[in-house]
Amino acid sequence: MARRKDHEIQRNEAVVAKEIEELRVAVGWGRLENKYDRILANSYAHFTLRENGHLVAFVNVLSDGIVDAFLLDLMVHPSMQRRGVGKALVDAAIAGLTNDGIRCIHVTFDAELERFYRGCGFHIFKGGIIDNDPMDEN
Repeated sequence: MARRKDHEIQRNEAVVAKEIEELRVAVGWGRLENKYDRILANSYAHFTLRENGHLVAFVNVLSDGIVDAFLLDLMVHPSMQRRGVGKALVDAAIAGLTNDGIRCIHVTFDAELERFYRGCGFHIFKGGIIDNDPMDEN
């Protein structure tokens, strides 16, 4: 899989929902307690990075497996931010999905992350979303 220094990014590594919940809390998001087992069960793929056995980065992928894929929940533990971990994780996801033959890879993000996603190669378009359960709630 993709390498970043001494760390190895894994695709579809066994991950416990509680680990993702803890990472969500660490990055300042709501825990989404007891929801990640279902999220992972419905996921096309996920990519993880561990340091000393601890989950420090995660991104989930939803896809039809043919044309479109969506990157969701990109999280990097604050202690690992600004070290290229997020970009390495996104690059690994893009490479894996491209290798799968996925044509279009989509992502939604807050405005302050536009520079990051441009740096990952995304073309920025206008879009819209209806959020029936805002992320800032559990």
